[in-house]
Amino acid sequence: MRHLYLAFALAFAVTLFGFWPSFTGGLGPLDPIRMVHGALATTWMAMLVVQSWLIGHDHNRWHRWIGRTSLIIAPALVVSALVVVHDMLGPRSHFPVPLRLTLAWIDLWSLALFSALYGLAIAFRRTMVLHARFMASTVFVALPPALGRAYGMNIPSLHGLAGALPPSFWTVEAVLVGLILWDGFKGRWITPWLLTLAVTAAVQMTMFQAPTWPTFVAFARLIGLPAA
Repeated sequence: MRHLYLAFALAFAVTLFGFWPSFTGGLGPLDPIRMVHGALATTWMAMLVVQSWLIGHDHNRWHRWIGRTSLIIAPALVVSALVVVHDMLGPRSHFPVPLRLTLAWIDLWSLALFSALYGLAIAFRRTMVLHARFMASTVFVALPPALGRAYGMNIPSLHGLAGALPPSFWTVEAVLVGLILWDGFKGRWITPWLLTLAVTAAVQMTMFQAPTWPTFVAFARLIGLPAA
């Protein structure tokens, strides 16, 4: 626990690397929606680094006080992400429609997973082993899109974001499997990492099929996708 903050700091750095071109306008003009969402996401990741350092160095009171701010940050982050999804599906998007639908599928399920993990972390806040793992699992919600952008921009053979999505999920799943085995060696085979891995793998297996499903396409039109 004492050095857990280093793992959060690494995840924070990877996320910033992947999204930095978006934050700086490298992928198009910045808009208030993405600025607010980016600020909230950055605050969340920074909070995880600080919170893990505090609890690892026995600053429990400060950990609790800062933790209360998550009751505001987490819902605001989810709402801002939903607004970004709505805008990304809309006519201003520079993505082709199939990729828009794929990204929306990933984002919507990721937000559901984030909300569930955060709710479970609060519910088990007095059980540190579970609380820490549920909170840590929220990092893995942000990593696939961050890695997808990083891989897509820096590995030409992947041919952009769509081709970078599978390896970004494989990377996250490999780390989660490692964490599950680590807990298993310590006798904890029932671990919060399992929930994160199951949902992440399910999203990956369905993300390219979702644009062909009439029910999902109809739902996407309700939340922003223009009619054909």
